[in-house]
Amino acid sequence: EQIAEMYKARWGIEVFFRWIKQNLNVPVLFGSTKNAVFNQLFAALMTYVVLRWLYDHSKSLIIACKSMPLIRFKELMQENQFQAEWLIAVTKILDKYVYFSRLDIPKVG
Repeated sequence: EQIAEMYKARWGIEVFFRWIKQNLNVPVLFGSTKNAVFNQLFAALMTYVVLRWLYDHSKSLIIACKSMPLIRFKELMQENQFQAEWLIAVTKILDKYVYFSRLDIPKVG
């Protein structure tokens, strides 16, 4: 039973690292220290979260036939080769949030 639990825990770790390699585009770790690994994974995770957020918000402005999977979205973003519909949607989302970030919000207190 203990061996089965240990194998199950190890398998979970393997699945997690496979997800990191596939989704965060981290095929190799550049450093071997704890801090180097942490920084590389943290930067990759932040990038993934921002791209996922942008993808999810932009997707709501796209008609179903022009939809694409997240992986394709990331590739086109990296290559700067969006279709016109996606470019317009991404621009609208970014413009909306840049506008909100420039509003003067009164300080409380």
